[in-house]
Amino acid sequence: MTKEIKSGKRILDEFFKDIKTDESLDRDTVAAIVNLYESGKLTDRNLTSTLSELREGKDNG
Repeated sequence: MTKEIKSGKRILDEFFKDIKTDESLDRDTVAAIVNLYESGKLTDRNLTSTLSELREGKDNG
């Protein structure tokens, strides 16, 4: 019995695919995070900046 070992990229791809369909998560937050991941820009700095912008937008609107 052999189990396939998934690569880190494959695990992340599956994770981000799954969160897109999770109705319990905030749609705007998920979209922003997935966009960063898919564009290859998911870094701690970009994530922090994007989440701050979302928070400010929700506080103002």
